[in-house]
Amino acid sequence: MKRYLWLVGLILALTFLGGCRTETVKSEMILKVNDTLYYGTDEVGPMGDAGCVEGEITSSVELNSIPTENGSSNFGCIGNSYTYDDGDGFIMVCLNDGEWHCFYAENKE
Repeated sequence: MKRYLWLVGLILALTFLGGCRTETVKSEMILKVNDTLYYGTDEVGPMGDAGCVEGEITSSVELNSIPTENGSSNFGCIGNSYTYDDGDGFIMVCLNDGEWHCFYAENKE
């Protein structure tokens, strides 16, 4: 019984130390915009008005690579639009499924 309690405690500790972000990050999806890396999530939402669009994906690198140029992704979607970051650390990206997905800025701490 003590072994199971120890295991439960370890799982809870690792969960707590793992971070407080609630979105599910798909770390393989990365887009570089204005010298910041944004990481894709499963979270979708409304894009907003057309004035929110900052640009579109202009180039792509291999899936397991990190983009080094602004407007570049590692998941393709060249020509797809993305919104600007209002200072809240995320942008919306229109993926090939036609939905706007949340991408969160890398943690710069």
